[in-house]
Amino acid sequence: MNPTRFGQGFLGPALTREIRRLQPRPDAIFVLLDRGAREVATEALDAALEASGLHADVCVFAGGEARKSMATVEKLARRWLRHGASRESLVLGIGGGITTDVAGFTAAVMMRGARWGAVPTTLLGMADAALGGKTAVNVAEGKNLIGAFHLPEFVLADVAMLGTLPAREWNCGLGEVVKAGMIASPHLLRQLEKLPPAQVRDAAAGSLAIARAAAGVKHKIVAADPREGGVRKLLNLGHTFGHALETTAGPRLLAHGEAVALGLRCALAYAVECDLCSHPYLERIDALLLRCGLPLEYPGSLPERARLATLLSRDKKKRGARVDLILPRAAGRCEVVPEQDPRALAGVILRTLA
Repeated sequence: MNPTRFGQGFLGPALTREIRRLQPRPDAIFVLLDRGAREVATEALDAALEASGLHADVCVFAGGEARKSMATVEKLARRWLRHGASRESLVLGIGGGITTDVAGFTAAVMMRGARWGAVPTTLLGMADAALGGKTAVNVAEGKNLIGAFHLPEFVLADVAMLGTLPAREWNCGLGEVVKAGMIASPHLLRQLEKLPPAQVRDAAAGSLAIARAAAGVKHKIVAADPREGGVRKLLNLGHTFGHALETTAGPRLLAHGEAVALGLRCALAYAVECDLCSHPYLERIDALLLRCGLPLEYPGSLPERARLATLLSRDKKKRGARVDLILPRAAGRCEVVPEQDPRALAGVILRTLA
């Protein structure tokens, strides 16, 4: 697995080096640029292209969960194929997790696999979404249900890109950082508890440290299990519940990191019920999520149990009619609890968040 490179203010030179290393044809660089990232990333992109003497077809992407779709992938692939895309092309995804997912999946299916690189510009992307080679789009039946494993040639995470990130997106990224700490890094949890989130954001060293630490958790697990046959399932902590809640609420009411936070709460509550972890640990994570500006309540009325059970049954970790669930035991320790009944998990959501 190609490691993620972290730094501050290094994107232009680093991107130049990667383009020169991969040597795409002069007219074979295709960029999906998140509209929200234009302000922070355009200068570095232009400098890298000029230094490499190459041209790129840049498609500015409005983003949003509704555009994370097969229709978007087809539109992009057809555009790039008309412009001469091949397996030797280079697709760049520059922006948040939606943008890198769409770029990576388009690269995966175009010509049965074109090369691509990820330039995450959000904390969520740097800590989780752009890492590990999982690419996917949404369908009406649920999030990320059509996708492929397609490792990027490189991931460049420049924390200078985080300076203009809206508070809500920053907080969503912290949700994934908390998840990483719960899985394998008690030190990361303590680090978040000691340093006010606003201070972490204002201090480049702080944001670099937490993004790198969260990414390190994911890299170690993915290296051991590239295609989610075993231990990689741990990275889905909070996501079985979270994806169901995100689908029912919609992105306006519940962004991905916020849904993950609620999913962590549900996983903790169920783990306490199953005597896998202690109630003080649940209270500790609740307090940490609040410090990170994340919700502890569902926005509005929860769907009926049957609707929740249907969504939970579509989880990618399902076995037949049942779902493998990730539950926490203690700080830095989680386990896979196999073959859980989706109706019972729907009950956990209702008991925890109603």
